Amino acid sequence: MKYYLLILTQQDFIKSVYPVPEDLPDVIFFDNNCQLQAHLSKQKDQFFKSIIMPVDVFHFKSKHKETDDFCRKHCNPAKWTELADGNGKWIFNLSAAEQVNAWIGGYLAMVCEMLAHQYDFFLDEMIKHRNEMVLEHLANAGQAPYYVPHFVV
Repeated sequence: MKYYLLILTQQDFIKSVYPVPEDLPDVIFFDNNCQLQAHLSKQKDQFFKSIIMPVDVFHFKSKHKETDDFCRKHCNPAKWTELADGNGKWIFNLSAAEQVNAWIGGYLAMVCEMLAHQYDFFLDEMIKHRNEMVLEHLANAGQAPYYVPHFVV
């Protein structure tokens, strides 16, 4: 039996999800974008050249040294005006995204041995259940949660 060790970098992972540069999203937030961009620069990798790759505001302010010129130049979210509304408020709620990622990470021990179709089904059901609980919690708190209708193009 042969064993292979496969080590994927962040760039490999993103390229496996978006194999064609035209499919890339406009913005990729990643806690480690500073190191990823430095690596891409050294490799002269142009695959990501047309997208915005900042770190989130919290990480920029608290996790990066003020002397990190590369990060300040290439990953500062304030560099891109399109990431904020006209009043200077961020249009992305990255704290919510981080909380959801942490919540999903709680299922890692359960899903690590699952086949892809089981994994997809299980997490899809857990996400639906969580969304129902969040909507119920918001409604009970006097908020006005609603579903955004799905439009078929």
